[in-house]
Amino acid sequence: MLDPISLLATATAVFNGLKKAVEIGREAEDVFGQLGKWAGAVSDLQEWMNGEQAKPPLFKKLTFSKSATVEAFDAYAAQVKIKEMEKTLYHWFHYGPLQHLGRDGYVEFVQMRRRIKEQREKMIYEQLRRRKKLIRNASDAGLIAVVVATGGLIMFHIIMFIVNRWPR
Repeated sequence: MLDPISLLATATAVFNGLKKAVEIGREAEDVFGQLGKWAGAVSDLQEWMNGEQAKPPLFKKLTFSKSATVEAFDAYAAQVKIKEMEKTLYHWFHYGPLQHLGRDGYVEFVQMRRRIKEQREKMIYEQLRRRKKLIRNASDAGLIAVVVATGGLIMFHIIMFIVNRWPR
């Protein structure tokens, strides 16, 4: 995953592209496409701010390139910037160049974003369940294989013992 500065830069660049699309009066589909890209960039940034960074390997030495203060300022700056962008979007839908889409357009955008977020979370949890099930099934299969192999080896030795000890 990227660092917060790169994530914020991506969100800002997409938002600036959205501004240009709105200013030149692009079609609603183009604007909503840009809104989707912006929402994706903001979602990645919010995941970083919520501590959803990739976990380091178990035995790797941890090193931090930034102090906690710098990281906190980065997160705060990103949070403030996202709020400014949200206010701008709200203004566009209610009073600005996207007014023709109206409040219903804004509400629909917010609901779509919420629904997409819920779907993503559901997919993540489903993937975790499938991963746990795969690990459980693989360990069960391995245990069964060990038990069958051990049982077969014991049976082989018992048969060999009987065959060699049987009076002729």
